[in-house]
Amino acid sequence: MAEELHTRPPNQEIMLLDLLQRLNRLREGRLAVHLHFSKLSRAYNNEKFIRIATDSFASFVSGFEGHLFTLDNNDVVFVTKDVTVTVLEAAVDRIKILFSQEPLLETYTIKGTSLFCTFYDLVKEYDELLKIAADLLQEAGNRRGLFVNAQQMQPPKAAPVHPNILAKLEQSLETVDVTNIARRQTVCTLIDENKPQPLFEEIYVSIADLQNIVAPGTDLNANTWLFRYLTHALDQRIMLMLIRDGVSSTRPFSLNLNVETILTPEFVKFEDAITPQLRGRLVIEMNKLDVFSDMEAFMFARDYLHDHGFRLCLDGLTHHTLSYYNRVKLGFDLVKLNWTPNAIDNMLPSKMPEIRNLVMETGQAHTILCRCDDEKAVLIGQELGIVMFQGRQVDRLLTNARIPMQTRF
Repeated sequence: MAEELHTRPPNQEIMLLDLLQRLNRLREGRLAVHLHFSKLSRAYNNEKFIRIATDSFASFVSGFEGHLFTLDNNDVVFVTKDVTVTVLEAAVDRIKILFSQEPLLETYTIKGTSLFCTFYDLVKEYDELLKIAADLLQEAGNRRGLFVNAQQMQPPKAAPVHPNILAKLEQSLETVDVTNIARRQTVCTLIDENKPQPLFEEIYVSIADLQNIVAPGTDLNANTWLFRYLTHALDQRIMLMLIRDGVSSTRPFSLNLNVETILTPEFVKFEDAITPQLRGRLVIEMNKLDVFSDMEAFMFARDYLHDHGFRLCLDGLTHHTLSYYNRVKLGFDLVKLNWTPNAIDNMLPSKMPEIRNLVMETGQAHTILCRCDDEKAVLIGQELGIVMFQGRQVDRLLTNARIPMQTRF
């Protein structure tokens, strides 16, 4: 077991560097503090004491929005948003009480800063912290006898989420800064070889990035129902982000929310923040599992959303399950089909007309084919009568359509 631990990639360093790289264009309002526990004197530099100090600091900053990293050398780095330097310094001062006899607290650099901790303003000192994070990753790899490539290193395969860590995950989700892991992907109409026409963009959180931040080493997707339970907290975070940063946009967008979230006061606050230009143009996506787990709650939420001008999209279908869901009777304006190339490859050609008929019954103007990551997905989708698409291939087509034609020689 010791050998396995020694050769395991330094996860926390990888995730710290990854976070900072993603924050390159999102530095405003962000601070970081680096606690140099690795430099403590022998009296304090032992595993038990450092664990107490780390847990204490984690509790002091638990109400802040940000990410805490416990590094291989016992250092701690905390990256936070919308917290003043004074407040962050106060949290550090509370930790210093544990090290009352530590000489490091009275040792300063030429610039007059304490060697015990370093504060960073990411607007001004981003490059400096980024280099330090890369160095920390390299040093952690060297200690473990590993060759570390900061650009290619990825965390090891995750384990399933277990109910006994659910409370800890929920607590992490309450303060996680989702701005840097929020993604946007446009839904477009694609008819024949015409240029893609943007309709709206889906705003969602990258689960892989979220997993690395709030539950490293845990597979959040492994247990469907535990994961859906956690997404309730995630819904609150994404709505809060949009209220603060994004609802002022005039571009229509969609959110994938739980039915339960629609019935909360937080959703009312989100709705109140929507600009007049966006009213009647937003889409709320719902997963089929959530819809059918409580039909009474769904019908109430559906009617509320329609009355307030939202459009509804049923997410999570495939060409195998499309026939089981009547879009009109359920009250959805749109449905999303997940592109599954393996299933299409194994499908008999005689099945194509049957699926095309299902698309026509559902409505060409009401069916979106998502996860279209290659040209084949779009071509087969068009063959099936679908005119709305989403995915990496659509992103590429959209980007190319916006680039002026180059002069040909």
